[in-house]
Amino acid sequence: MDAMAERAEGARWNTLDLVTALWVAWALAGLFWTPHDPNAQTALDRLREGPSWAHPLGVDALGRDLASRVWRGSGNTVWFGAAAAAGTLVLASALLVMEQRGPRFARGFVSPIVSAGLAMPVLFVGLLLLVFLRPAPWTLVVACALGGVPFGFRQLRVVWLEQAGALYATASRALGAGPWHVVCFTIWPNARGQVVSVAKLLFAVSVLELSGLTFLGLAGDPDFPELGAILRQNQSELFREPMLVLWPGVFLSGLLLLVHLSNVRSR
Repeated sequence: MDAMAERAEGARWNTLDLVTALWVAWALAGLFWTPHDPNAQTALDRLREGPSWAHPLGVDALGRDLASRVWRGSGNTVWFGAAAAAGTLVLASALLVMEQRGPRFARGFVSPIVSAGLAMPVLFVGLLLLVFLRPAPWTLVVACALGGVPFGFRQLRVVWLEQAGALYATASRALGAGPWHVVCFTIWPNARGQVVSVAKLLFAVSVLELSGLTFLGLAGDPDFPELGAILRQNQSELFREPMLVLWPGVFLSGLLLLVHLSNVRSR
């Protein structure tokens, strides 16, 4: 009975992983094709119209197909969120290497950098960057990547300390393995699942922060199709046509929920 229960649980989680992968693939496909131009006002005679065969999610207040905007917005959210998470992971890994293997004088800078970063929310980092850079989605990606470094560093440091102090790592060193051999062939195979889990967590955090910044109108282009920006664009329609706000919120929440459940499964 236990074996059957384990197989059923495994099948359930495999289905969840497949659904998550399909959701992400569907979102990214929206970067290359949508039924209508997401920014084209091609339905001016159907303003705020509900779902129809031509417009499955309806038409917004400017005559744009909502399904196309949500699809393209989902793709932009996934793409920019993944880029921000990747930037955070690279920078956090570099700080960890500096702390663990860097010169003695450089190690002393890591803790103050992380402590200072923890005191600066992503919103502040974004506003600071906008003083020097023009408002654009990639500026917000840089802000999310930099703002997430302290959190990412602390997560990776916990994984490293746990794995580096494990008995198999100690045994490898006792047998004469060099530092890089221990990292590549002893620690990494055992830490890979935890690092993937951290990467998923950073992706979810980056998506949420990026959508928050675009909701505040910091992306520069007021018509930029991204889920947070679409929520802001339709905010004034909340009581007149709530579905214009509901749909982008559902897709954003659904993405975060799937990533969270997938992350729980991988731990």
